[in-house]
Amino acid sequence: MKQIKIVFFCLLLAPMAFMAQESDYSKDVADYLEHNGTMQQYEFAYGQLLKMLEGQFPKDDTNTEGWAYMEEHGNKALEEIKSLLVPIYQAHFTQDDIRQMVTFYKTEAGVLLMNDRSKMTDAHKEELNSFYNTTVGQKIIGKQEVLTAEISKVSENWSRELYETAMSLLKNG
Repeated sequence: MKQIKIVFFCLLLAPMAFMAQESDYSKDVADYLEHNGTMQQYEFAYGQLLKMLEGQFPKDDTNTEGWAYMEEHGNKALEEIKSLLVPIYQAHFTQDDIRQMVTFYKTEAGVLLMNDRSKMTDAHKEELNSFYNTTVGQKIIGKQEVLTAEISKVSENWSRELYETAMSLLKNG
């Protein structure tokens, strides 16, 4: 009877351990998206959308609530696109791959690559080349085309939904 309880207990814990592992994996991918500049690009795109919409629908008494919603829900929209991107990266890279990618983007060379390539020294460029010559770097290069296609599809849907939401909120006041 004691053995049955132990087996039953282990069966109950196994899914929880898997979920915790999956959660760590998702967090690692989310961390990667923050460090590789992806989320900054989407944040910029959201800001540009608001600027464009302000040209079409200047803030006034008829659309105050719509504008408040758009301005307050920017972070939620960014979390949504991140949650849509995570499974794409999980489908193509292992958790160890992602961790190696994050490690590179946290280096001085990785930070300069994202923020100001003109400040990269020859040593930084060599570090970049060394990274892309690793197994993970080669995997990134090899998957670039399929990643671009999958990310573009998700991004287009996300952008379209944002635009449609904004239009319905701002047009109808």
